[in-house]
Amino acid sequence: MTPDRIDSLLEAALRTGAIPAEATAEERAELGGLLAGARALQANAATVDAEARSAMPAARARFERHLTAQRTASPVAAKAPGPGFFSRMLGGRGMAIASSAAAAGVIAIVALLVLQPFAATETASALTVDDYVQVQGVVAANEDGVVTLQSKELGELDVAIDESTAVTDDQGVREKTSLQAGESVLVSGIVTQKRAIAATNVAVAKDRATPQAAANGRIPLLKTLREGLQGSISVFTLSPDGTRARVLIVDANARFLVDVDPKAMDEFLANNPGAIGARVRIVEAPELAKGVFRLQPVTPSAESPTARPGTAQFENIRGVVTAKSANVLTVQTQRGPVLVVIRPSTAIRVGQTALAPREVVEGDKAIGLEVSVSGNLEAGGARRIVASLLIVLGRTESR
Repeated sequence: MTPDRIDSLLEAALRTGAIPAEATAEERAELGGLLAGARALQANAATVDAEARSAMPAARARFERHLTAQRTASPVAAKAPGPGFFSRMLGGRGMAIASSAAAAGVIAIVALLVLQPFAATETASALTVDDYVQVQGVVAANEDGVVTLQSKELGELDVAIDESTAVTDDQGVREKTSLQAGESVLVSGIVTQKRAIAATNVAVAKDRATPQAAANGRIPLLKTLREGLQGSISVFTLSPDGTRARVLIVDANARFLVDVDPKAMDEFLANNPGAIGARVRIVEAPELAKGVFRLQPVTPSAESPTARPGTAQFENIRGVVTAKSANVLTVQTQRGPVLVVIRPSTAIRVGQTALAPREVVEGDKAIGLEVSVSGNLEAGGARRIVASLLIVLGRTESR
C-alpha cells in the first residue's frame, strides 16, 4: 500500500462517495478515516472559509516574509517525493507541517483555495458560442467589416458585418460601412467566439454616446433568489436547440446572469417587444428546476421608461402567418399585413409546437401560426422586415 495508491483510491471515493470495490481491507480501513476527515472538512467549509478570509492579510504577510527568507537562504537539496496531495491534506501518514512563521499562512491559503469552491458564488460567461444574442453598445471602430463594440457590461466585442446584415436607423436603411464611432447600436446575431458576434441585424440609435470601459470577466450566476430582486435587461441569449435562455440583469449596484425557463422567455419576448432595457422582476415557479426563473415586467415610472427615447430598437411585430412564398412570410398584424424575410441566420423558436425550425420556412406548415418577430427593414425599399428572431406561439385555432 503506497501513498500514490491511497491517493488514487481516495480521489475515486471522493468523486463517487463510496470506497472503490478493488480496495483491500487494509486500504478500506485507512480510506474510511480519510473520508471521514474529508466530510468533516466539507461540512465546515463555510466556517473555515470565513476564518481564512479574515486571517488572509496577516497570513499573506507572514507567508511572503517566509518566502523572502527562503530565497535568501542556502539552496536546499532536492528530496525524494513525499506522500500524495490528498494524504497530506486529510491526515495521511506523511502529514507533517513545520511550526515555522509560514505555517499559519500556508493553512489559511490552503483552506481558502481548496475549500472555497464548496461555498463560492457560481459564475458564468454571458456569451456562449452558437447562441443567439441581443446586446446594446457604442461603436468604437468600424474597419474592414468588423465593428468594435463597447458594451458597458461585457466590455469590448468584435461584431462581424457583411452583405447579409440588415442595418437601419430612424431614417431607414443604412450602409454597413457608414457605422461610425460614437453611435449607439443594438446588435443581434450569433456568437461565433468568446467575444465575437456575427451580426444579423443592427439598429442605430438617434443619439450618440461615449464608449464606457467595462470590467471583463465572468459574471455571478443567480442560483438563489432574493425577494424583490429586479433590474434591467442588458443582454439576452437563446441556445440554438431551444433548451436554454439567459439574461444579464443590471441594477444600481450589481450585474448578474439569470437562467430563464425557455418557454417563459419566449412568452416574455413575444409580449414585451424591445426587451433590451426592459425592467423586470425575477420570480420563481414551483415547476421549474432550482436556479431557473421567470421574468415579470415591472411597470416603468415616468422618470424611468422601459426604453429611453433615442435608444436603438428593432421593429417588432406579432400576428398570424397568412401566406408564404419561398423564404418570405406574410404576417397579418393589427396594423395590416407585413412581409417578413427569413434568412439562414434567423433564430427560430418553435416552443412547445410539434414543428422543427426548418419547417417554418419549408412547405406550408407556417400558415396559420401565430408568430412574434424582431428585426429591421430590408435594404432596397421593399418595406420588408428581415427577421432576426422569430418565435412561434402556436396555431390560432388552439389559442
